[in-house]
Amino acid sequence: MEVLKTKYGEISGYQDLEKHASGNPASLIFTERFEIETPVGVVVPQYSVDDHGRKILKPVYFYDNGNLRKAPLQDAAYIETKYGKLSAELVMFYKDGLLKKLFPLNGKLSGYWGEKDEYTLSENLELKLPCGTIRAKVINITFFKNGDIKSITLWPQETIEVKTPAGIMRVRVGISFYEDGSVKSVEPAEPYAVDTKLGKILAYDNDPEGIMGDVNSLTFDSEGNVTSLSTTHSSITVKTASGEQVVYSPSEKESLCSENVAITVPLQIDFPNGKARFNNSASAEYDFSECSFEVIKYEKKAADPRYECR
Repeated sequence: MEVLKTKYGEISGYQDLEKHASGNPASLIFTERFEIETPVGVVVPQYSVDDHGRKILKPVYFYDNGNLRKAPLQDAAYIETKYGKLSAELVMFYKDGLLKKLFPLNGKLSGYWGEKDEYTLSENLELKLPCGTIRAKVINITFFKNGDIKSITLWPQETIEVKTPAGIMRVRVGISFYEDGSVKSVEPAEPYAVDTKLGKILAYDNDPEGIMGDVNSLTFDSEGNVTSLSTTHSSITVKTASGEQVVYSPSEKESLCSENVAITVPLQIDFPNGKARFNNSASAEYDFSECSFEVIKYEKKAADPRYECR
């Protein structure tokens, strides 16, 4: 096998090599131990399988400039961060070599190794942030190039209590930040009353789409104003200048588990450029200077989604 020359040294034990047009490696699988020195410490890419739920070798990815992009690690490594040394089994980097994201665990979920196995192995992290000290098991942490935390993704079983522009809130799924450390978005763990340009609305998404902490239903601008949210507990009555009245409410759809069971679909509300927009529809945009709005309680009749049908 041809010895592969890289900026990290010569690699002789590898397979499944893919190259960029420049000739630099794009991806490969290591078959021998190889140490890579990074700005956050030395890491050893995975080169053999173990009994930790990882039954296949996973590739390591590189940028076309030769820098490491993404690497599953053979063993957990302690990564140097502004928040201390954090254990990681998968690391990702920006093109210039700075740390982008780390995953404390990187097992292979399969019929024999599932989410509960990973969660059991996961350890609590303690992170001191402007929104408060977070103690929880996390799936991953994303960083800005300056080393500050950009977002945190929590395990589904976890909730944390943090200080947001709307007050102290219980949060699930994740939380994201602006570069100054202020909260950009959260996923409320329960209905929470927030002040908006429409009035006070109970923010809550019973089925959040995001699986990463950088995408959440309740978002704020850099000054702390609500820019978007989901609600299963509030309706909005819009009165236009022409006298038309329109009501926007959460809706219902058939459950995946039973055609006889209806589930609640959240009402999505955004505030783009002095307007209120409902359900991401351009035809449902209303200018604050031309319309009046009233928030009313939505009487919930349907259930929350369930994906474990019994």
